[in-house]
Amino acid sequence: MADKKMPVVSAELGVNLAAMNAVFHKDRNNDIVFREFVSGKGTRCFVGYIDGMSSGQAINEFILKPVMLNTDPSASSKNLVQTHDIKASVELKDAVEGILGGDAALFEEGESQCLILETKGFQSRSISTPETEKTIKGSQEAFTESIRVNTTLVHRILRTPELCCEFLTVGEMNQNSCALMYLDNVVNKKTLREVKKRMEEIKGDYIMGSGMVEQLIEDSPFSLFPSLLSTERPDRAAGYLAMGRIIILCDNSPNAIVVPVSLALLLDSPEGISQRWQSGTLARLVRMFAFFSSTMLSALYLAMVLYHREMIPTQLLSNLVVARAGIPFPSVVEVLVMELFFELVREAGLRSPSVLGSAMGIVGALILGQSAVEANLVSPVTLIIVALSGLGNIALPDYDLAFGIRVLKLLFILGGAALGFLGIAVALVLTLAMLGNQRSFGVSMLSVQSLRWDAGNPVMFQWPLWKLRYRPRDLRVQRDEAYPKISRKWTDDGVGTE
Repeated sequence: MADKKMPVVSAELGVNLAAMNAVFHKDRNNDIVFREFVSGKGTRCFVGYIDGMSSGQAINEFILKPVMLNTDPSASSKNLVQTHDIKASVELKDAVEGILGGDAALFEEGESQCLILETKGFQSRSISTPETEKTIKGSQEAFTESIRVNTTLVHRILRTPELCCEFLTVGEMNQNSCALMYLDNVVNKKTLREVKKRMEEIKGDYIMGSGMVEQLIEDSPFSLFPSLLSTERPDRAAGYLAMGRIIILCDNSPNAIVVPVSLALLLDSPEGISQRWQSGTLARLVRMFAFFSSTMLSALYLAMVLYHREMIPTQLLSNLVVARAGIPFPSVVEVLVMELFFELVREAGLRSPSVLGSAMGIVGALILGQSAVEANLVSPVTLIIVALSGLGNIALPDYDLAFGIRVLKLLFILGGAALGFLGIAVALVLTLAMLGNQRSFGVSMLSVQSLRWDAGNPVMFQWPLWKLRYRPRDLRVQRDEAYPKISRKWTDDGVGTE
């Protein structure tokens, strides 16, 4: 449709009706409705809409009824209709895009422009709780597939006129709506221009949802680490907006894209801001261990067993030898098979219905794992190492990062099996080089936000909330004013300080 040259709206109603019939293939398309009628002042009109996308009640009560009952010849239809959003256009393509989006288009004899009226009435999923970012404290609302509902959820949290929302469309065929949201007084304008440029230059017939948009605007499509963050929580998205970041919302997608990001941000939990600094620090240390174990634990086990046995305590080495007695496969094959088994269990639990997912995990992890050990197919130590590595991967808060780590883990396993610690070191250097060269809209993935302890939380430690006074330095925000030195002003009165 975008490639076809659309005519302008004609003053002759029959020309407009014929053009709209041709565009929407009215002879074969039963969803499109062109309702012809005569207004109260005697002029011929028609209103076009898609049955099911527009509200029939809104069209009857707020468009047809006012226009048909009014007999004042001086009153224009624009002043008669009672919809809350009205747009006049002389371009026929605007009417087509409005109808495809769920609006209605009103044409009148003698008028060389049409009215595009807000009549969206299609069903959408109601607001529910987050599925992948569950928290104990904080909001329990999640984004839905309706972009207008999602922007409203963000506006309800950030009640400031500085919050801007710009709409654009992607996809030549499906014309999917996307929204860029940012705080005008703090966002980096250079980053904002780059985000707009990449979104406007997306080319493709069918672009559906945030997952496809992520792949088309990311800096490093061949990297194992994501350069964008996806969240289903409005409160988390609003928090990133307050930092000076930009979020992208796509229609038909219950996730928001956050840019720019860094590795430290991908390791941050959505519940971190609601936790006290002691528990938050402990949770961060646990996630750092999970990141280490999911990446390198299996590789370190292979390196020590195959090449560096002198680093294993004698008693533990004896136990390992006894445990491996009768195992017919080499250690590297054993680890790879168990990793494949764990991935199979994970995928089976993910694709199974929710009532069977937990049972599938228990059966796969306990019964089959124990049976493999009793049959001398794998050693108990290998099973423990692979299980710890898998649990560490599940503990990572970002799904895309966790999936990339699952692929990266194979590189470390092969390096450890081939050259021991030297192979792991080579894989580590390659990983750091990849991360050091990767950017997220100008921000390095290895950025730690700031060297100041009061300018955003570092990776491993969470400072008390009232100690944080600056926005993250890695964003180079437009304004960088500090919060008051003492954000808990009630302590100045001497109340509750003893």
